[in-house]
Amino acid sequence: MSINYIPRVTQLDAVHLDNQVEELFKQQIFQAAKFLEPGFLQAILPELELLIRTWIFRYSFYNKKSTFGQEMLSLKYKTDNITSSKLYWYFGYRIGLKYIKDRALYSFTSNIRVQNVIHKIETFQLIGDILNFLRFIQSGKYPLLIDFILGLELTADKLTREDLTDFSWTRELLWHNFIELIGTAISLMNMFGLRNKLTTVLKYVWWRKHAKSSTIPGEAVMTHNTVCGCCSNKPVLPYTMGCSHIFCYYCLVANKTVDQDFACPKCYYNGKEISKFVMV
Repeated sequence: MSINYIPRVTQLDAVHLDNQVEELFKQQIFQAAKFLEPGFLQAILPELELLIRTWIFRYSFYNKKSTFGQEMLSLKYKTDNITSSKLYWYFGYRIGLKYIKDRALYSFTSNIRVQNVIHKIETFQLIGDILNFLRFIQSGKYPLLIDFILGLELTADKLTREDLTDFSWTRELLWHNFIELIGTAISLMNMFGLRNKLTTVLKYVWWRKHAKSSTIPGEAVMTHNTVCGCCSNKPVLPYTMGCSHIFCYYCLVANKTVDQDFACPKCYYNGKEISKFVMV
């Protein structure tokens, strides 16, 4: 008789075990090749990882309908809805896509267009993983995005690690994954742009008297008391954006790079061009 409820912590632990099995294989290969010429394996590292993942896939999910990590915890996928096409899609998403990204990073490092495409793919994948993890915490099914897409549901005849369902253990592991989720989400944020957008919102809500940008910008004058309009320190390589305030070159260029509509935080003048400040 199959178990209807599988604890979330057990499903997450199976995912972690799969990652550790792959790392263990790679460590063994690197250990065996440590006496070879330095850098010998680096040139073929994407192909080497492809072979390792393919071997693991062939003798785990393809043959037994469960990964090595799931098998350690007596879990397996329900076989009634696993088709050949789903096996191919699973292989393509979890193994083929990783190989394409790794090989593109190795072979097209200087190609900006290719790197931008790879970055966008990784961003969409991370967003999908985050949304799926939130759904998994709520429903307790499909810990991986590809499982949810293909409808691969886990089942078990028994649980060999019932001790993991202890409340403190479960809470610790779930919080660990939640912290990783927060770290991933923060890494996707454009902090400069977010700060500027928030400043703009606050400007219109609480500081309405400063809402209108200056239509007649003043002339910038630098004295020994002048500070940067962004960091409030002495300007380093002073630059201006058309208003009467002076900025550090890095402060101004960094803000303009991430937000073309960046306005002066002092007078809210939205200068489109920046220029080096020259003492007259």
